[in-house]
Amino acid sequence: MTPAAVTAWVEADRALDLAVMRDQLADDVRLTSPLTDGFDFRGADEVMAVMAAAFELLENIDIRRVTGADRDFALHGTATLRGANLEEIQWLHLSADGLIDEITLFVRPMPAAVALLASIGPGLTRRGAMGRVGALASRAAAPLAGITQTLETRLMPRLK
Repeated sequence: MTPAAVTAWVEADRALDLAVMRDQLADDVRLTSPLTDGFDFRGADEVMAVMAAAFELLENIDIRRVTGADRDFALHGTATLRGANLEEIQWLHLSADGLIDEITLFVRPMPAAVALLASIGPGLTRRGAMGRVGALASRAAAPLAGITQTLETRLMPRLK
């Protein structure tokens, strides 16, 4: 049986309901970024800033599968970012009191992950989850996002 916090998180994610999502988080929750090992996001406010910034950018969000047991659950979802497909895994860990205390995100394909990196910084800065230098670093990924998207759309289809 899927725990109440996971069920509520999935339903709220599908509905873009940030308030209900926040209610499922432990105060000391930690989100491990899919985009960098340089830092993570700590506390419910920072984690929700990440979710709000992502919702601002992503469209057609669909959580397709949920699996797990005990205190560990994986959610498989899809979305689009400026028309490009994005696939995500959210690995959720529950605290002893049944709230989400760890989230690890994985994003593919590479062009979507890099485009997300290049776009999300300003939203995180506006929400206080990242400083201005972080927003600049995010924007610095824009050329790489363009290169990887060109490779994805023009070169990769010709390789097989």
